[in-house]
Amino acid sequence: MEFQSSVKYGAKTVTQRNIKWKPPDGVTVKTNFDGAMFAESDQAGIGVVVRNHRGYVMAALAEKIPKPASIEVLEVLAARRAVQFTLELGFAHAIFEGDAKIVTKALAEGNSSLHSIGHIVKDIESISGLLQTKSFSHVRRQGNTVAHALAQRARLSFPVLIWMEDVPPDIFRFVSADFPVT
Repeated sequence: MEFQSSVKYGAKTVTQRNIKWKPPDGVTVKTNFDGAMFAESDQAGIGVVVRNHRGYVMAALAEKIPKPASIEVLEVLAARRAVQFTLELGFAHAIFEGDAKIVTKALAEGNSSLHSIGHIVKDIESISGLLQTKSFSHVRRQGNTVAHALAQRARLSFPVLIWMEDVPPDIFRFVSADFPVT
């Protein structure tokens, strides 16, 4: 969901966009994923959050992994973990959203020709074939804040932490910011 507002700066009017997370329809869950490189170590983090049509968190994950060769590889590994996690939870219908445009485009188009990530894209196609319905889409960082915060939180965690129907207290503010103000 995108909200626009205009701000006047002298003679110029600048349009600002506030991009919010949007819930899926019906029985479909939305699984957001993100990766974060940790400059101070040889590790990286993966964040995944699965939410239902009401925006409720069904499950969340923060996982620390060895730092891959590039951010694209990290993001596609996060996408693969998101698909695996969604299947492990028993969901059959899912929308997967990430903020790495190259990765989400490759997944949406089934494009495994990209040299550095093609083999992982093929793996994701195979794994996600177990879902009854699926789609992959790009979302700007502002619409992916919960997954991003979980990926950053992996810096502090054991190899993997999972929360069921909840998120850690330091992540809750990102979840609540996604709900529209009425």
